[in-house]
Amino acid sequence: MGVQFFGGKFFKCIDEYGEMLDISIVNTKEECFSKNYTWENSKITFDHVGIAYLALFQVATFEGWMEVMEDAVDARGVDLQPQREANLYAYLYFVIFIVCGSFFTLNLFIGVIIDNFNMLKKKYEGGVLEMFLTESQKHYYTAMKKLGRKKPQKVIKRPMNQFLAMFYDLSNSRR
Repeated sequence: MGVQFFGGKFFKCIDEYGEMLDISIVNTKEECFSKNYTWENSKITFDHVGIAYLALFQVATFEGWMEVMEDAVDARGVDLQPQREANLYAYLYFVIFIVCGSFFTLNLFIGVIIDNFNMLKKKYEGGVLEMFLTESQKHYYTAMKKLGRKKPQKVIKRPMNQFLAMFYDLSNSRR
C-alpha cells in the first residue's frame, strides 16, 4: 500500500550546498536538471517492497520515523519537487500504521512471552528451585522430600533402664 501511495515520490532537487530548493525555484525533475542541480532520493523510501518494509519497520520502532513521515507528507507526485505538507492525508496512513502495526506487534511479542512462560511453568511444575537442578539433583531432592514426609510406623516407648532412658530423653528433647 505504501509503495502505491509513495513510490517514486521521495525525490527532491538539491542545490550545491545540499539544501532542498523551494518549488518556486524548481518544480519538476526536468527543471532541476536544466538548472544544473542534483535530483536525489531520500535514504528511506517506498520505491519497492523491500525498502518499503524497511521504512515501515523504522516507523514501527520509532527510530527516525519522523523523517519518513515528513517525506511522505511533503510528496506531491513522481518527478515533482516536494512542498511542505502538500499531502496531509499521509499523516492518516502513518497514524493508522502506528496504531494497528505497533499494537499488533506489541500483542504478538507479549503473546510469545506469555506462551513461553506457560510452557516453562508446565514443564517445571515442581517449583522454581527445580528449574535450576540437574537430573540427579532432582532425584535426590524428591527422595529427600518423600523421606521427610514419612512418619514412624510405631511409637517407641521409653525404656525402663535408667541409662537408656537418659539417651531416649536426650534424643526426643526439643531444646
